[in-house]
Amino acid sequence: MRYSTFLALGILLSSCNKKNEQVSSTAIVPTKTDTLKKTESETLQRWISFYKTTNPDFSFDKFSLSGTSEIAFTRGYVPGNFETQFNQIYEPFLVYNESKTQYLDFDSYHWQLDGRGTPSFEADQQVNLVNIPEKKVQQIGFFGPSFRIEEGYWEGDSVAVVLGNTYEKVPFFIKYNLIKNTKENYQYPDTLRFEKSYFYHRLMEKDFRPK
Repeated sequence: MRYSTFLALGILLSSCNKKNEQVSSTAIVPTKTDTLKKTESETLQRWISFYKTTNPDFSFDKFSLSGTSEIAFTRGYVPGNFETQFNQIYEPFLVYNESKTQYLDFDSYHWQLDGRGTPSFEADQQVNLVNIPEKKVQQIGFFGPSFRIEEGYWEGDSVAVVLGNTYEKVPFFIKYNLIKNTKENYQYPDTLRFEKSYFYHRLMEKDFRPK
């Protein structure tokens, strides 16, 4: 009887040790999230680095939350890339999520090419969320001439971030959580110094020369 008890206890301890070894090994294995964070930080870092050239103290850590609200989904008025009306010049500017099932489009409503191939701008700008499997285009942001969305990236499949600037040169960013249906607005405490904004730089990187 005593031997059977010790044998059962030994098997139980061995099983626990194996489980602990599995947990420990799992904890140190890199995940896709680690890779994604590197990708998103590269996009963010390009934006930060651009403004740091003329504003050495510019830092993402200085942004503060200015408000939280629900996302206002309304009908989008730009064609999705699954439609024949979609202009392929905007494809390099679309901001896809990790699974490539959704993307942000904040360019195709805001600028078009004139007869000389030069971008000309509308006063207003839309941020559209496009769901490819559902073939759905929804507007999640609308900005007047005092604001401009300049860049964007995703945190996984369901959190999108857009980076912007204002006419007064005060940067901001907005984080859209599509699971919680919330958006968080963050604002920088100071004005920046620059001649041409990151948005113009982004266009010129793709060989479009704005006026």
